[in-house]
Amino acid sequence: MKEILLFEIKENIRSRWVFIYSGLLVLVMMILSFFGDQNGIRLLISTMNLTLIVIPLFSITFSGMSFLESMPFAEVLLSKSVSRSALFFGKYFGITISLSIGLLFGLGIPGLYLFMNDPKFLFLFFELMILGIFLTAIFVAIAFLISSFIRRGEIVLTVSLLVWLYFFIFFDALVFIFSLYLGDYPIEVPSLIIILLNPIDLIRILLILQTSSSALLGFSGALLLKQLGLLGVLGISILFLSLWVSIPLIVSFKRFQKRNF
Repeated sequence: MKEILLFEIKENIRSRWVFIYSGLLVLVMMILSFFGDQNGIRLLISTMNLTLIVIPLFSITFSGMSFLESMPFAEVLLSKSVSRSALFFGKYFGITISLSIGLLFGLGIPGLYLFMNDPKFLFLFFELMILGIFLTAIFVAIAFLISSFIRRGEIVLTVSLLVWLYFFIFFDALVFIFSLYLGDYPIEVPSLIIILLNPIDLIRILLILQTSSSALLGFSGALLLKQLGLLGVLGISILFLSLWVSIPLIVSFKRFQKRNF
C-alpha cells in the first residue's frame, strides 16, 4: 500500500491539479485580506466560509473522477498480484494526503501570515485547518462511494455536484421547513439527528461556537447548542465526523472488492 500511496501523491502533484487547488485558495485569501474586512473575527469567518465551500466541492469532484480514470490501470495492478485492499486504501490515502498538502500550502501559509499577531484567532485558524483536512477525508470517501456504484464519468460528476449542493445549500432549508411545519410536535430529537447528518454544518458549528459570532450559527446550529451544550456538541460532532469518514469508505471498499473489471 505504501508504494501505491506514494505513487498516487506523485501523480496528483504531476497532474498540477493540486497546484491549481492551492493557487485558488491563495488567490481568494488575498482577496479576503486586501479587499475584505480586516477585523479578525470577520476575516476568520470569511475564511471558514471559503473553506466550507471550496474543500468539499473540489474534493468530491476531483476524487470521483480520479477514481474512475484509474480503473484501467487498477486492473493491470490487480493482475500483478496487488491486493484490492492495498490498491483501494493506497489510492484513498494518496488522494486525501495530496489534497491536504494543497490545503496546507494554499490556505495555511497565507492564514499564518494574516493571523500570526493574534494568538486566539491563530489557534482557531489552526483548528480550521485540522477540520479542513477532516472535511477533505470525508468528501474523498463520499466520492469513492459514488464512483463505486456509478461507472460513467459525467454521471459521477453530476451526482457529486448534487451531493455538494445538498450539504451546502439545501440542508438548512430542509431542517427549517421540517421544524416549521411540525413545530407543534416534540421534534427536538429528530431535528438533532438530522443536523448530525451534515458534516459541513457540524464543522461550521464547532468553529463558530468558539467565537463571539454565535448568531451566525443558523437555525440548525442554534437548536444543536440548546439541546446539547458546548461540550456535548464537541463530543458528538467529532464522533459523527469520524463516522462520515469510515462508513462511506467501508461501503465503497466492500463494493470495490466485488467489482467485476
